[in-house]
Amino acid sequence: MIRAARELLPGDPSFGDPISTTGSDPARMLARRAWSADEGRFSALSELGLAVLQVADWAGADLRPGQRDTEVAILFTDLVGFSSWALSVGDEDSLEALRRIDAVVTAIVSDHEGEVVKRLGDGTMAVFADAGSALFAAEACMKELPRVKCDGYEPRMRAGLHFGKPQPIGIDYLGVDVNIAARLCEAAQPNEVLLSDAVRSHLHQRKGLSRPPRRELDGVPKGLEIYSLGGTR
Repeated sequence: MIRAARELLPGDPSFGDPISTTGSDPARMLARRAWSADEGRFSALSELGLAVLQVADWAGADLRPGQRDTEVAILFTDLVGFSSWALSVGDEDSLEALRRIDAVVTAIVSDHEGEVVKRLGDGTMAVFADAGSALFAAEACMKELPRVKCDGYEPRMRAGLHFGKPQPIGIDYLGVDVNIAARLCEAAQPNEVLLSDAVRSHLHQRKGLSRPPRRELDGVPKGLEIYSLGGTR
């Protein structure tokens, strides 16, 4: 009965499993402990506690750009050639370079009212309530990163941007819309932002966009219209 009632409460009714409780805030830490204690088989008392934590986690969701269950701009970035350079210099120098680069990227994302969701090796995923702000942030990153001093490596970035309604879970976002942004990033050239038509439709008379040669990307809807900004080929 409590499990059924959780479906009617605000927030994630499956809150408590590992994928929904990533992070260090108190609600998620307590939920992980409840899951571990019962090995995923919740008693009535555990379910009742998780119902409370579910609502507490939902109540804190308004700290993100936009609101849960609404559309957001999803930005993926990737450093071009970083992995090869990191192999040649080792962990210490590459980690120091990542720290410097990430500080610049995070500051730019924050300045454009976005939030870094997670760091993916030498890449970043961020979300924004506004598509235009996300695109400006991507452009600013590409402009500023070459100024970051790294011994033997000149930072260059590529990016993918999509606007949609991903599924928020824990402190992360999942779903087809996230995959689209990630695939666009993978297909981008150095210093290029590849963006979907969903992003373009939310821009106000944005100049400088072009249609790149048609390409089929794995893991995205067929016929996805793609636009390009910048890039060195």
